[in-house]
Amino acid sequence: MRRFRHMPIPQHAHPLVRRLYAEMNSQRIGVTDMAERTGIARNTFKGWRTRHCPRVAELEACYNVLGMKLTVKVVRDD
Repeated sequence: MRRFRHMPIPQHAHPLVRRLYAEMNSQRIGVTDMAERTGIARNTFKGWRTRHCPRVAELEACYNVLGMKLTVKVVRDD
């Protein structure tokens, strides 16, 4: 098991990325472990924190590792 290091949650990142990092911190799963479990490169996680928006399939893979499910909710403004 790898040593876990708390990761700051990037305030300027996409809300789903912020939620992902919060849950990773809660479950004590680091970027290296998440990268190995999902097959997503470690540098991709850094990009999400600083400049890029993740693809839905990548986010879904990360949330699945955390025991969560990414879903769509339709809200009607009638």
